[in-house]
Formats: sequence, C-alpha cells, structure tokens
Amino acid sequence: MQTIYTRTMSVKDDMLGKAMEIGQGLAKVRKKYYPKHQIYFSFQMGGDPRTIRETLIGPMFEGDNDADAKMSADKKYQSLQKQLQKVAVEGTIEDEIRVIFS
Repeated sequence: MQTIYTRTMSVKDDMLGKAMEIGQGLAKVRKKYYPKHQIYFSFQMGGDPRTIRETLIGPMFEGDNDADAKMSADKKYQSLQKQLQKVAVEGTIEDEIRVIFS
C-alpha cells in the first residue's frame, strides 16, 4: 500500500538553519532504512511560525516494524533526534498519513 507520511513541526526563529542541517542528516539515515521511499525535508519560506516538514512517500506496513526498529537503534539517528529537540518548538509536531489510491 502506497502512502504519504508527513511530520510538521514549528522551529525556533533563530534555529531554521540548524533544523535544515538536522533534516539533511535525518534524510540520509532514513534512506538507509527505507530505500524504497522518497524522502524529503522542506521548510516554510516566510510566515510565522517557521516550520519544517518531513515527507515520506512509499510502501507502508510492509516490513516497516523491522526497519523502524533498526533505524531507532541507529546512533546517528538518536543523535539527530536529540539535536532536533533543541530546535523544535515543543508541542507543535503534527503527523499525517494519507493512503494513495490513484
């Protein structure tokens, strides 16, 4: 089943550059564990609050538990997640999963 997963979060005003660096690192780690997916990190230009969005497009529920467990145990992934906590605004994460039907 093909899906589009997005995670959007607000970023502290002075941390957008750092958030983009972290996003690039997270994209590399995700591609390692989800090679069949398209993986994107994007940021909102202008506006308030500043946001970054992670988008994964690809098969879901097809062996994802194993890939997710391996990725979660990856030291680089853990480090990047800790860095992301410092730049993101707490309580602003929004997740969405959409099934592709056409």
